[in-house]
Order: sequence, then C-alpha cells, then structure tokens
Amino acid sequence: MTLVFIALLALSWTGLSLAILAMLMKRMAPPRQAAWRAFGLSLVFNTISAAYASPGEPLSAVLLILACHALLLPPLLLAARREEQRR
Repeated sequence: MTLVFIALLALSWTGLSLAILAMLMKRMAPPRQAAWRAFGLSLVFNTISAAYASPGEPLSAVLLILACHALLLPPLLLAARREEQRR
C-alpha cells in the first residue's frame, strides 16, 4: 500500500511541476515548445534528484520518475495544441 502512495505522490508532483514549468515557459516561447522544454527540464532535474534521494534503490526511483513523465507527456502536449489553436 505504501508503494501505491509513493507512486501517486510522484505522479502528482510530476504533474504539478510540469504544469507550472510549462505555464512559466509559455511567456518565452509558443505553447508546444514551452511544453517540450518544461518536459525536458523536469525530466532531467527530477531524475537526478530521485537518484540521489534513494541511495539504496536509485534505479527504481528513476524508473518511477520516467514512468510518471511518460504518462503526463500526452496530456501536456494536448493542452499545448489546444492553446495554440485558441490563438
């Protein structure tokens, strides 16, 4: 049960950080480009921090972060496409 809560926490943290980064980067670039930049930055920094945060099992922590990012990339790109169509 604890593993499920950890996975949900990682997914929610990833979603929150991607949304905030994309919103901030939308001021500097078009929405789709901002989404890809936010995805890249979040993936790099969250993966590094997850690897250092779990010294006993860095591979499982990195795989969890990668899975969360893979789940959230399609909705992020869909939202960016909708934003571009509204403009």
